[in-house]
Amino acid sequence: MNYLYYITLGLLFFFYGACYAQVSVIHFNSEWNADNNFDISVLKDCDVDSVVICHDPELQEKYKIKSVPTIIVFDEEQEVARFEANIMMQLEATKKDIQDEIKKIYLAKFEWDYLKILH
Repeated sequence: MNYLYYITLGLLFFFYGACYAQVSVIHFNSEWNADNNFDISVLKDCDVDSVVICHDPELQEKYKIKSVPTIIVFDEEQEVARFEANIMMQLEATKKDIQDEIKKIYLAKFEWDYLKILH
């Protein structure tokens, strides 16, 4: 019975954290590389945005984009993962790889909230 209390509290904190957390994914590409666009709209539990660097050169500089496409995963505006194109200007990462990074962020938040409950 005591475990049920902790599980319920853990789930409550998890859902609170999931709603409160600001995980976002930005896809950077250029018009000349449109054939290698990467569809991030299917990613779950995050905000998604796409940037065409020739229209937004200041963002290219700010995020130090050296190749396109590049996908960056942010947690509360801090970069936590980056996926960059290979020499053929193609992204080798899969949508599953990116979604796994998002899941890691939420799992870390859940574990942290759960540890706070126990102490």
